[in-house]
Amino acid sequence: MKSLKYIYIIFSLALLVSCDDYLEVTPKGEIIPETLEDYELMLNSNAMTNLSDPLYAYFSDDIFMDIGSDEVSSDANAYFWRIDLDENAEDPSSIWLSTYQSQYYANTIINNVMESAAGSDKDKRAVLAEAMTIRAMNYLNLLTVFSKAYDPKINPEDLGVPLVTSINVTESIPPRATLNDCFSLITEDLKQAIEWLPAVQQNRWRVTKYTAAGLLARIYLYIHDYQNAYTYASMALQSSQENKLLDYKSIEEFPITEQNSEKLWIDKTLIGAQGDGEYYSAELLALFEQDDLRLSMFTERDDDGFTYRTVNRDNAGIGYPEMYLIQAEYFARNGDIEPAMDLVNQIRMNRFPEGSENMILEATTKEMTLQVVSEERRRELCFSGIRWQDMKRLDQEGIMPVVHRRTQNDLESSVIGSLEPSSPNYTFEIPLKVRLVNPNIELNH
Repeated sequence: MKSLKYIYIIFSLALLVSCDDYLEVTPKGEIIPETLEDYELMLNSNAMTNLSDPLYAYFSDDIFMDIGSDEVSSDANAYFWRIDLDENAEDPSSIWLSTYQSQYYANTIINNVMESAAGSDKDKRAVLAEAMTIRAMNYLNLLTVFSKAYDPKINPEDLGVPLVTSINVTESIPPRATLNDCFSLITEDLKQAIEWLPAVQQNRWRVTKYTAAGLLARIYLYIHDYQNAYTYASMALQSSQENKLLDYKSIEEFPITEQNSEKLWIDKTLIGAQGDGEYYSAELLALFEQDDLRLSMFTERDDDGFTYRTVNRDNAGIGYPEMYLIQAEYFARNGDIEPAMDLVNQIRMNRFPEGSENMILEATTKEMTLQVVSEERRRELCFSGIRWQDMKRLDQEGIMPVVHRRTQNDLESSVIGSLEPSSPNYTFEIPLKVRLVNPNIELNH
């Protein structure tokens, strides 16, 4: 097909690397798709549906990795929170390269789809809005790795990432924008996208107005704007999707990802604890009661007794349970204990066998309620790629404890690495290759 040829060419070109460009994704030439169908095909590509990275799990306290503190690799650098993710400037820049490549595809759609052949303006705006949503997700991911946590009241002028919105290779690459400018762009883009996106899509890989609202809710939670987080979580939950919470005790076989009605937006990335040296951390496992069906449904044990994520039980993307938990955190932070606990227990009633004594949780203070909500987020959303976001925002509040790496997957063995509260290692450095080809870029450390 002609359209497939165009898609293949533009993707191939975008993978080429220029030493003159610190984003590493400048193509050597441009061939733009012609029709609306061409641009829709771009939305189905791996670059537009694999938006996360396994390293997000390696940053977090949810995982134990069977590696020593002397190991040299990007995985080890992530796991031990070393400033540089890459070992040398010849390595592809971890997270940075793939994310900015995805941004190139998103910008190609954003800048050109309204001039494409065939299709109504309404349909073109919908595809444009999908690309805007993907670009917003990409920028959020970059910001949580290469910039400090953000609170508009505290550090609006701290450095974000370069905001590249053009595909014109002759234009100068912009310097790093402020955190305020970065988050203003992505939140405004998403608000516009909500207006243009459809209420339903052909599958859960594609973006709806409720997807954009869910992403806005996640972003506002990250930047401590709990009122807006609640507002957009509530909007996402207005989707007509049935069975937003599956009753695990009535499920004989868990649905495949594409048929999982709890999913608002599917991300194909495999994130952590897949076995073979990657496991649920002892700290995370300690949060689960033994009859929690999320253990039997989503995990297995290897011959050494280590717990890992079952194949085809991926959790990346955005789901409706996350939206309920955002609502619960909003209530908890306002001291509204009853509605917060009702939402937590609504989830738990679908996660335990009938008659379980562990099903219903109680709290009597604001502090207890917030702790319950935080722990339920870890149980429900583990290996979705957002625990690192939670760690960063809680650390900015001063309520994230020290995180240890140990020689064994228990709570007693020797500590071989630590991430202290308020550590500068919560922010990774701009990649080595980026610094090499653009020595003027402002650094984090």
